[in-house]
Amino acid sequence: MGQSVSGLEELITEFRRVLPAQSRTAQAIDRQDSFEQIVRRAIDDGYVEFVDQFSRFMEICLRRST
Repeated sequence: MGQSVSGLEELITEFRRVLPAQSRTAQAIDRQDSFEQIVRRAIDDGYVEFVDQFSRFMEICLRRST
């Protein structure tokens, strides 16, 4: 699971680079909120593509762990 968390952190770090500082998603990332909270903010801010990538990443991790 450690590799999964690392990959997820990488996804979020790369996403953060393209966000305007004033977006709620960027602020949640900067505060190091939980992954779930970051995803909620991304949905609220309209970053559907990121949420889709996050969902696919989590699905892959879950499949690998079973």
